[in-house]
Amino acid sequence: MSDDQPEKDFEDFEDPVENDEELRELVEKALKQSIVEKKTFKRRQDLARRLCNIISEYLDCYILLGYDFQGRHLDIKSSKTPQQTEALHSFLLKYFASEMHHIKGLDHGMGPDEIL
Repeated sequence: MSDDQPEKDFEDFEDPVENDEELRELVEKALKQSIVEKKTFKRRQDLARRLCNIISEYLDCYILLGYDFQGRHLDIKSSKTPQQTEALHSFLLKYFASEMHHIKGLDHGMGPDEIL
């Protein structure tokens, strides 16, 4: 290595597992806080807009499937380009294939809540 460039230690690079854990903790904290507050929205559109604002801070594109506290389903998709849309569709196929393997017992140890 030349004298102009300092050597980079392995420690200088961020650990993706640590980043995943940090993101998981943020999401869990937000969900727990939300459950404690149990904020209700008069219109589903208000709930969707609020969720989009929060999720967009961390994800470039996403699909969210879930239920609100009244048991109504909610599905939100956000992508800005055709490439992002295609990537989300591919990810969904991978996710459902993984779930089918789990249901059939062919998942080889991957749990239902594990991140793909």
